[in-house]
Amino acid sequence: MTSYSKSLSCVLRSAKILKQKVPVSNSINHISSTDIKSKKNNPSFNNSLLDGFVFKSSDTKKNKVFKIIGELAVGQSKKIKYKKNSCYRVSTGGKIISPYDCMIPYEQVKIVNSKVIIKKSKSKNANVRLLGSDYKKNQIILKKNNKISSSKILTIKSLANKDVNVYQKPNLVLFCSGDEITDKVTNNDQIINGIPEYISSFKDKLNFNFNYLGIVKDNQHSIKKIFNKIKNLKNTILISTGGVSAGHKDFFPKFLKSKKYQILFHRILMRPGRPTLFAKKNSNYYFGLPGNPISTIVGFHFLITPLILKLQNQRLTLKQEKIIHNYKKTKNLTLFLRGYKNKKGLKVLPGQDSYKLDSLTKANCWIKLDQKSNLIKKGSKVSYFDYEN
Repeated sequence: MTSYSKSLSCVLRSAKILKQKVPVSNSINHISSTDIKSKKNNPSFNNSLLDGFVFKSSDTKKNKVFKIIGELAVGQSKKIKYKKNSCYRVSTGGKIISPYDCMIPYEQVKIVNSKVIIKKSKSKNANVRLLGSDYKKNQIILKKNNKISSSKILTIKSLANKDVNVYQKPNLVLFCSGDEITDKVTNNDQIINGIPEYISSFKDKLNFNFNYLGIVKDNQHSIKKIFNKIKNLKNTILISTGGVSAGHKDFFPKFLKSKKYQILFHRILMRPGRPTLFAKKNSNYYFGLPGNPISTIVGFHFLITPLILKLQNQRLTLKQEKIIHNYKKTKNLTLFLRGYKNKKGLKVLPGQDSYKLDSLTKANCWIKLDQKSNLIKKGSKVSYFDYEN
């Protein structure tokens, strides 16, 4: 039986990072695989900050009365003639054309008989949005290996990028096995399966495509049928729940071997999730997770999520904090425990059995204990991972 750390290393070593080009409109939450740069200056020309009039700044130092000789409309680009002590009417965003180099808003002038009277002189570029003052052409908008957010999408497109280079979005396919589980919300002895909704809830945050294929019954015919559905998939993370322990209906390990999957490990020194299996075939990754819900989501967070991130050149980051009580554990066994973090530190919550959901809803972090000693002493620094609560 392999350690958790060696199992994780095995998963990450198997990752093949792929890149693609996507339209900016489809790039939300993708990770940039190159620096994304501005393809134009912003603003792309000197323009007016407000509605008002444009002047030549040197004229305003010697004169207070100016004749209106035209208008510079937004989107208009034309040659204009300069006349001493003249001005042009301009709208917000209107192009300011040399030698006119400053503007004064309506509120700061008087208009009498097609003439503008100013109160005081203006310096060059007063109330002017200067070419390239926001972004210059070829300036980096988003560095490589960063997530593309909504605000970044607006900026990237506004600066003339039609497509962006990103890491390929991972594809996840899930099916669950067991005669005792159901996807229907019923009030009977069957176990209601909440795993599809749980994993799907992370698809935007972690940036993956998700497809749920339903429940597979505990027989070889049903398993063969589901594997026929997935046989043509490529570059996909396949996840099954149940059927990987040592019971008489746990068919998956033998079936995977018959389908030429290479099983890289089966069973880990980890709790919950000891029976977890990981296999590879061509460009696909296969995770066989135990059926109990907490075992399943521990496998998702601490084996599958690191792979999802690695495929996008990212990594899972664990934090450190002190534990506020003693805790006994088995030597050499890695524990993932539902915990609660407050100002004092970390606390392991009661109810850690892999079928219990109450502590899952009360927790606000996962605590990772991988020390080789069998006693974690109060005040020791341990690893933890925040989650959705």
